[in-house]
Amino acid sequence: MSLLSNPHLFESSRWQGLRVGLLGGSFSPPHEGHLHISLAAMKGLKLDAVWWLVTPKNPLKNELSLPFEERMKLSRSFIDHPKILITSLEKDLGTHFTYNSICKLKKYFSKTEFVWISGMDNVHTFHKWYNWRKLLEEICMVHLTRSPARFLVQNCPLRMYGKQKHIFINRAGYVPLEPCTSYWMLQKKMLDISSTQIRNKIDENQCVQAQHRLYLPDRSKQNIMSV
Repeated sequence: MSLLSNPHLFESSRWQGLRVGLLGGSFSPPHEGHLHISLAAMKGLKLDAVWWLVTPKNPLKNELSLPFEERMKLSRSFIDHPKILITSLEKDLGTHFTYNSICKLKKYFSKTEFVWISGMDNVHTFHKWYNWRKLLEEICMVHLTRSPARFLVQNCPLRMYGKQKHIFINRAGYVPLEPCTSYWMLQKKMLDISSTQIRNKIDENQCVQAQHRLYLPDRSKQNIMSV
């Protein structure tokens, strides 16, 4: 159960002066990879909270396997951390492009410091996002990666974008969350898992495990299989 109540568009004052990480996605379903990068970003950048922005519709995917309310329910049942909040803000804002969502969020939460959290999968496709260059001008970014993986992205459009300031960090710190800045946070260990892999394994009636720990709780697996 979260010690912080979910953010609402007309209650922005209680978030004034706080540092908040934003993790957007379909969460269809949520998994340990989402949790891992949320916790890593929170610790590494000294964030006060991480908001999961569960999107009503992913513009890069033709269709989602689970309806919005089911993905919200799965995410809430999956997360048991006091500073990770599952939100329907994109639905409340009426947006599904990240650029539009960030612009509107900044108007409602004008005195909150935001940073966008992403894993390596989004780094390679970021240049396909709607208004991706303008998005970089609106919000700070943090990308979580392993040390060898930094060389895999050195030629991707995001990494080569000249107007973006790229900073590699390998220890926790209170760094400024400024737009036009990408922090590349080096991790000793990353979880190689995706929602698509989980859905495929469930279709094959297999368990997805890492060191004997399920990426998805049994109750969530049952919910997905019942949809």
